[in-house]
Amino acid sequence: MADTTLLKQLRDATKAPFKDCKEALEQAGGDMDRAMEILKEKGAHTASKKAGRETNEGIVYVSKISGKTVGVKLGCETDFVAKSDEFYSLASDLVNLFAENGEEYSSIENVDSSFLEEQVNTKITEYVGKIGENIKLLDVFVDNEDCFVYTHPGNKVVAVVYADGDEDVSKEIALQIAAMSPDYKSIEDVPSEEVDKLKNKFREDLKDSGKPEDVVEKIIEGKLSKHFQDIVLLEQPYIRDDSKKIKDIIPENYEFNGYRRYSI
Repeated sequence: MADTTLLKQLRDATKAPFKDCKEALEQAGGDMDRAMEILKEKGAHTASKKAGRETNEGIVYVSKISGKTVGVKLGCETDFVAKSDEFYSLASDLVNLFAENGEEYSSIENVDSSFLEEQVNTKITEYVGKIGENIKLLDVFVDNEDCFVYTHPGNKVVAVVYADGDEDVSKEIALQIAAMSPDYKSIEDVPSEEVDKLKNKFREDLKDSGKPEDVVEKIIEGKLSKHFQDIVLLEQPYIRDDSKKIKDIIPENYEFNGYRRYSI
């Protein structure tokens, strides 16, 4: 029979299920360190069994820490787990782990595989044992640019605004990004191939209109302008006042360098 005090200490330290803690202590003969090792091994075994399961739920977590902005996109199987304190705790632990690593990444593809395997996946495996679901790190970024971070309630969407200027303006831009999900910051950022493709489509749609060429061209420009209002941040109607565009709320002394919309 496992000692009640040791059982409580082990459960507090690992957050593993009561039954698993009890069995680990009994198997370890009351040795706390060995019991923790057994639970880690059990977590690895559980993780391998669950690895093939779909992770269609999850959260995004972005934090400014140690002079860096670190974001992780973390997947799990159910919304119940995504909303749990343990899952949020894992996201926080991973953000700290990436901040401590000292490297910058634009995405998970840039992360050193040995760091992922030896530290990140080890941490995730521990939590799989506690939580009982498959968990996957879907993406990560780390940078050291000055920014404003807005997390939408529910931890499904985070907007990061890279700028130098009034933080209230950054907040308004971040709210717009979270709500309207633009594809580009400015018209200049839209690839020329995409613009040409749209123009050709609009022109094809109007080929039997019977309108003069100059009128057709004006209609095409109008359609482009309307399309840009959907996909280009600076051209979007401001969510608080649609008589203004986002570019109209940015003061001259505000330097807007870019943004990131992180969502799951």
